[in-house]
Amino acid sequence: MGYEFKYNCRKWYLYMLAEVNKIMDAFALNVVSAAKNNLAKSDNSNGDLYNSLTYNISDTDDSIEVDFVATDYAKFYDLGVQGAAPSKMPPNSISRYNKAPMSPYKFGTGSGKKGGLRGAIDKWVITKNLDNIRDPETGRFLPRKSIVFLISRSIYLTGIKASNFFSAPFEQYTRDLESDLEDALGRDIKLAFKKVESNNELIITIT
Repeated sequence: MGYEFKYNCRKWYLYMLAEVNKIMDAFALNVVSAAKNNLAKSDNSNGDLYNSLTYNISDTDDSIEVDFVATDYAKFYDLGVQGAAPSKMPPNSISRYNKAPMSPYKFGTGSGKKGGLRGAIDKWVITKNLDNIRDPETGRFLPRKSIVFLISRSIYLTGIKASNFFSAPFEQYTRDLESDLEDALGRDIKLAFKKVESNNELIITIT
């Protein structure tokens, strides 16, 4: 005499992840919404970063993964960038300190795109209408090229301060994620057994 235990794996899989997927989707949506809200309140961000921020949820054989997607410079704006050499700023400068000493990123390592900083600053200057700045010594309007150079040099030498626009809400909503998933998994297991029994998907044969 033997026992044969069978179940419909595909349907079980669909039942099993229903509540868990809801929790994961709510988590990702909350993080993205809060991050976008932080960007909307910031004077230093632009629409490209805001519009690029989204998420994707994918299922594998043994896990559910959430991928947050944004422009390449999102990580630099979030965690900041260490300055290459703050001490090289002009003596009369109000900013001669490293703005992001704990950041994993740093200017001057050669890993970034050549000319990428100036290109981004030029676009930012245009967006913010910063083409009416006067030279403090002559009183003349500075050419946009000069404005871009001065801002780029300051950023390169002293770095970019971390905004934590993404990492802060990510940490906030991660705190209760594990317990929420445990509760959701319990509900999914109960639901799966009910569905299996009601649809006669569980088959036990005696031979």
